[in-house]
Amino acid sequence: MPPKRFRCSVAGCMNPHSSLHLLPKSEPLKTRWINFVFKENAPSTLPKFIYVCANHFTDCFVNEGQYKAGFAQKLLLKDGAVPTVRDPATPPEDASTSEQSSQTRDIACQTDEKPLTKSVGTQLSVKTLHAHYRRTGVQSTDNFLDIDSSFSPAAGVTFMSSAHIKRPPKRPRVELEEEDDEKTLMDTSSIVAPEEQDSTFDPAETDTTLTETADMSAQASCPIHKIRKYIVYENCIMELFEVCPVCKQSCSVRSQRIGTFVRVEQLCHNCKYSRKWSSQPVQGSTPAGNLHISAAVYLCGASFYKLEKICTTMNLQLFKYDTFRRHSRLYIEPAIVYKWMHWQNETLHRLSERDRVIVGGDMRADSPGHSVKFGSYTVMDLQTNTVVDIQLVQSNEVGGRYHMEKEGLQRSLALLEARGVTLECIVTDRHPQIQKFLRERNIKQFYDVWRIEKGITRQLENICKLKDCEKLREWLGSIKNHIYWTAASSITGPERVAKWSSILNHVRDIHTHEDPNFPACLHPQKRSRDGNKWLVAGTQAFYKLEKVMTNKRILKDVTKLSPHHQTSPFDSFHSVILRFAPKNVVFPFLGMLCRVLG
Repeated sequence: MPPKRFRCSVAGCMNPHSSLHLLPKSEPLKTRWINFVFKENAPSTLPKFIYVCANHFTDCFVNEGQYKAGFAQKLLLKDGAVPTVRDPATPPEDASTSEQSSQTRDIACQTDEKPLTKSVGTQLSVKTLHAHYRRTGVQSTDNFLDIDSSFSPAAGVTFMSSAHIKRPPKRPRVELEEEDDEKTLMDTSSIVAPEEQDSTFDPAETDTTLTETADMSAQASCPIHKIRKYIVYENCIMELFEVCPVCKQSCSVRSQRIGTFVRVEQLCHNCKYSRKWSSQPVQGSTPAGNLHISAAVYLCGASFYKLEKICTTMNLQLFKYDTFRRHSRLYIEPAIVYKWMHWQNETLHRLSERDRVIVGGDMRADSPGHSVKFGSYTVMDLQTNTVVDIQLVQSNEVGGRYHMEKEGLQRSLALLEARGVTLECIVTDRHPQIQKFLRERNIKQFYDVWRIEKGITRQLENICKLKDCEKLREWLGSIKNHIYWTAASSITGPERVAKWSSILNHVRDIHTHEDPNFPACLHPQKRSRDGNKWLVAGTQAFYKLEKVMTNKRILKDVTKLSPHHQTSPFDSFHSVILRFAPKNVVFPFLGMLCRVLG
């Protein structure tokens, strides 16, 4: 409600309404309001505050019924409302008063000889309506859903005090999905729905002075999962329902809990006023808060059991694990699969429009050793580091862990081929089955340099521990750099082998070579100050180094060292998956797939 010093800004408004509405900020709605206020003759400098009273609107209010009944202090405009009435004949305020006087109900003490009657439409004050104030953190939004059909007025059951009627033997059944979940019911007296109740009254639509109109409309239009949420204590909620907002008498309060959801029913035995309040919106048959917690736990890679321990420690109400699994099966996992397939289709479409695509492939096992159950094979576009496809393979499908990587690659390549993606080459590890499969398919293959360097470095570190081989340790860093330089600076396979073998001459201070593909070292010739660092032919250290560097399998793999992209992005991706699917936790097939895709 604006301060009292503000009045209606419409030119010629002599009888302004008490409900004033501030000029909107969005265009073109703002311009239409200004043209109406100033009769198409707006000044160059507008006032700081421009208000239009409710007399200048027709059929533009969302709570007109509640306002006329006395349950709202201010009329709320609908979105996009524009003033159109220049000279109202009967102000809505007067009309509201006349309507209220014709729909009054006498309330008096039955012991009075001549009871004084008061109009329900006029006796309510600001303090009386405090129970109707809506706080955005705990009240439900406009899409309130009555979740108990047995409590509806259509049932034809009237309120009765517990002194005149026995409590029903069975509690009414709540038509929510979590029917097998733990339910808590607190009751001060038997409460059923009233037979006579104002059908137009909805507490969710009542006005509040605690929140600005703009904030409330923004909350109403905001998606449910983006609405702010709070932790509210039970006694703080029940304080709102202890006193009847109409007659100020004590009320019977009944509450029912399903997980994090609580519903409160209030009944006044004096004036038969009643209302229902829900702490969360209900989507279909599921409380939104329960579903949002399940989704947050699943999508963040958290553990439900750890969350359950936290909630139990602080006595915070939570649903059971079976409910979490049901939410995952019915809502979360289908949403993950749908989102992934939609995103993957767009990615494959972009790749199909490119001439050549360089991809990489690598497999991640769900547990170390030979007890692997699942293996996820990932194919990534190495030019953009974008995951293109993920195939989850179960070990018993292919006869053991050794065959899982080949099966995953076959499925991914079949998908790429079906979607019209043309491959230039693929970068993988040195798995023998992968080598044979790609060779038979005539697909150009490169090996990741880091994996070869890691294996060679491990062998050389073991050699350095041997007697008379300590001098080789000084060359480990140079040999590592030489491996990466060989891959990055070479074009053909023979050139890579020639550069690779040149290290055996370089460590002996010989910088010219017999191979014509690399006849001499590219570094400038200079005399070393430390002549003892050079290795000598015939020594144990040089013999061991030569044996490792000239191994037939090593020389064969050197010809396929990747000159451009490597598989290091897979290590980063697998470290992320490890958070959602730890190797010490067992998941079902669909659960593992969604944790890998998500």
